[in-house]
Amino acid sequence: MTQQAPDKPRRVDASMSLLNNLMAHPIDEGYAVAARTRPQQSARSRHRIMLVVATVVLGFLLAIAASQNYRSAPEAEKQRKELITRINQANTGLNNMRTKQSQLADEVRRLQASGLSNDTNGAALQQKLDDLELRTGAISVTGPGLKAVIDDAKDADAKEGRLLDVDLQQLVNGLWTSGAEAVAVNGHRITSLTAIRGAGSAITVDYSSLTPPYTVLAIGDTATMPARFAQSSGGQWVQYLVSNFDVRMTITTEDSLLVPADATIALRYAKVGGSK
Repeated sequence: MTQQAPDKPRRVDASMSLLNNLMAHPIDEGYAVAARTRPQQSARSRHRIMLVVATVVLGFLLAIAASQNYRSAPEAEKQRKELITRINQANTGLNNMRTKQSQLADEVRRLQASGLSNDTNGAALQQKLDDLELRTGAISVTGPGLKAVIDDAKDADAKEGRLLDVDLQQLVNGLWTSGAEAVAVNGHRITSLTAIRGAGSAITVDYSSLTPPYTVLAIGDTATMPARFAQSSGGQWVQYLVSNFDVRMTITTEDSLLVPADATIALRYAKVGGSK
């Protein structure tokens, strides 16, 4: 009995220590760690779910857009063909009207010449009128000259090797400075009122869209024009394009060329000559 008495305080102290530990740490450390990591895992799960939902919605919208494009493709192609047909018909009608206008202008000139022949000064007036019409491009011209055919590079892309409106302008200006009396591009007479401009990927001359190759006719002295053109700024410009961008061009001398009249020229001002 006397030997067991000292063990009671130790048991009481151990029990009190265990109670104090339970009071200080009511939750196991593993539960605490799990509680701290649970919000991060939940946020990641929500992000993944949102990403999956967004991907599904985007795929659904792309599928709808592709389906609509597939359904509308035949109708768009049909409208495109109709538009091309209308443009071709309009160009054909415009060319027919210009041809008719030229024919009527020639008839007016014949009547005008017959009227001037009855006057004593009629021959001189007719000669002066012919010179003015030649310079303004109101009448067609035939004679020897240069024929230049210029085209894009064989493998031309949107940036290099494709002719621009400024290139055609330089070519025409070079022919003028080399002594050309009349110039035409693809059948369109070049006058002081003619515009050579770019419209998208096409070049327009006299507001008509042209496609390469471009055939430029210039009536003048074939003995001097080739050398003068080669020395002109326009000739050097074109030669630079040929040497560096593979633009294709051939120039030949011709014994007889026909440069048509400018069908858009119309008489705007006139007055009666002679005594009042």
